[in-house]
Amino acid sequence: MSRTHKGIVAGLKDTPAGRYKIYAEDDRDIRRADAIIARVRSGKTALVPADVAHAIAVDGVHPVRAWRVYKGWTGGELAAKAKLTRTTISQIETGKRKGTVAAYKAIAKALGTSVTSLID
Repeated sequence: MSRTHKGIVAGLKDTPAGRYKIYAEDDRDIRRADAIIARVRSGKTALVPADVAHAIAVDGVHPVRAWRVYKGWTGGELAAKAKLTRTTISQIETGKRKGTVAAYKAIAKALGTSVTSLID
């Protein structure tokens, strides 16, 4: 027997058991989505814009640079907002310097994101 993309045997989805399975899967999906939405609203989970995620995951850009470019800021603008030097920002973005916890906190605050979203 062939299987559908949701794992239901073809032809059984029109039976009461098949419909129940679909509804149960939908209910689980809805509960998972509600839990994610609740975490985002509570601030426990940060959303990462698709452009930032793509720059980091596909293009290999350092997260600090990806967020900075997403905001449309220069290195100097980020440095001023984070109260760090332009050299520090540049060295973190290029990997020449690791950056301190305090530096990452300042950068995250300036960018409006979490420290964890900036760690490479």
